[in-house]
Amino acid sequence: MRLFRVAVVLGVASGAVLSTGVSAYAMGAQQFPLELELATTVQDGFTIAVVGDIIIANPQSMNPDPGFQAVLRILRAADVVTGNYEGNIIDGRSFAGSGPGGFAGTPAVAADIKAMGFDIVARSNNHAGEYGYEGLLETNRWLDEAGVVYAGSGENYWSARAARFVDTRMGRVGMVATASSFPSTMMATPARGEWPGRGGASALRTTRYFMSPSYLWSSVENIRRAFPNGTGFYARGTNTPNQIQILGEQFRRAPIGVSDPYYSFDINQGDLADILRSVREGKMRSDFITVAIHAHQFHDAKGGYRGPGIPEAEHLDTNPSIADFLEVFAKAVIDGGADLFQGTGVHALRGIEIYNDRPIFYGLGEFFRQMDIIGLSGMRQQLARSVGPPGAPFPVKYESIIAVSEFADGKLTEVRLHPIELTDNVRMAQRGLPRLASAEAAQRILTRLQELSRPLGTTIVIEDGIGFIRP
Repeated sequence: MRLFRVAVVLGVASGAVLSTGVSAYAMGAQQFPLELELATTVQDGFTIAVVGDIIIANPQSMNPDPGFQAVLRILRAADVVTGNYEGNIIDGRSFAGSGPGGFAGTPAVAADIKAMGFDIVARSNNHAGEYGYEGLLETNRWLDEAGVVYAGSGENYWSARAARFVDTRMGRVGMVATASSFPSTMMATPARGEWPGRGGASALRTTRYFMSPSYLWSSVENIRRAFPNGTGFYARGTNTPNQIQILGEQFRRAPIGVSDPYYSFDINQGDLADILRSVREGKMRSDFITVAIHAHQFHDAKGGYRGPGIPEAEHLDTNPSIADFLEVFAKAVIDGGADLFQGTGVHALRGIEIYNDRPIFYGLGEFFRQMDIIGLSGMRQQLARSVGPPGAPFPVKYESIIAVSEFADGKLTEVRLHPIELTDNVRMAQRGLPRLASAEAAQRILTRLQELSRPLGTTIVIEDGIGFIRP
C-alpha cells in the first residue's frame, strides 16, 4: 500500500515539475541533462546546522550564560544555519491587526536571530496566523529588515510556495518550507479566474484515516447505521465495505493481521505537485536545497510507542511515531532534488533516516521555548508544571539537538548531533534557553535518538557526548 502511494505521488508530481522546469529550460539552445541540473555543488566541507522550533520572546544573543554561548559557537561555525521560526514578531505599540495574539517576539528579535547566526528560517506553521494576516506580513517585514531569509510564507500563493535563497562562500543554499499543521485562515490560496487569491502560509493538506482493526470495524459500522446523516449537510458520505465517513472523520478497515489501531494519511496531490515544482526549480537555481515541514501528525493511535526515556509518547505533541505521509513526502522531495529534510511540529525528537545519501530529520524538537513568558495562560501552565509532583518525568519538550550535516563531493559525509537542554528547572526569565546538555542529559538524549533511529536503519555512535552518523 505504501509503496503504491509513493509511486503515485512521484509519478503525478514529477510530471508537473518537468512540464514547468526542464521543458522551460529546453526552450533554449539545448537541453541540459536533468541529473546535472539537480546535482549538489556546494564546496567540499560545507556544513549546515539545523535546529527545531524557535519560540523566542526577547533578544538573547548577548545572554552571558556559558552553556548558551557554547550553543551559539556551534551555530556560527556552520556555513548555513536554519530552523523553524514558530511565532510572530510584532510591535505592540503600533500593531493594528485583526488577530487575537499568541506566540510573539519584540521587533528586536529579528536582528537578534541574525546575530545568533541564523541565515534562513521556515515560516509555515500552526502559529503563523495568531495575529491575523496582518501579523503574518508584519513578521515577514521585520525579518526582511534584519536580513533573515524566510520560506513558506508570502504575499501571494507562489511566493509562499517558492524557494528562497542565501548566498555563502561555500555556495548558494535554498529552502522550500510548508506545513501540514496550519491555520486554515492563513493558508495561501492561488488565484482562480477573476478571483485574486491571497498570500499566507504554504500548506500541505492531508486526509486522516482512522485505521481500525477487525475487532473495531463492526463498532464503526454500528455507529454509522445509528447516525446516517452524521456527516453533515444530509450527505451520507463514503460508505463502502472498507471505508466509512462519519461525524466528519474517515475510517478505514486496517489490513488483515493488524491488531492495533493507527492513523494513516493521504497527501493532497495538487499541493504536493506545487511543492515539488518549487523544490526542483529551487535546486536548479542553487547548489544545495533543504525542505522544511511543520507537522503535528503521528502514526501511533494509542501512544504505544515506547523506548528508553520516552515517558510522554502518549501525548499529542510529544508522540515520536512518524506519520506515514511524512516518510512519503520526505523521500519524494529528496527524489525531486532536495539535499536535506527538516521536520518540526511534534515538540520532541523523532528518528533520523539516511535516504539516498541525504539526511531526513523527522522531528528536531525545539530550540527556543520561551512561550512561557509570552502570555498569562502560558505562565500559569508552566508555573503549575514547575511545581509538579516529585519524581515527575523529565519533560521531553526541553531536550533537543543541533544537527550539523557536512558534505563533500556532493555527498553527505557526517552528521554531528549536539544535545541541548532548554532547562525548565530555572526561573521563568531564563526558562527555555538552549544550553549544551550536561553529560547525563546528553547520554539520555542521544540514547533516545538511537532507539528512535534504529528502526529506520540509522546507526548513531556516541562519542564524548556527541552523536555521529557516518554514512
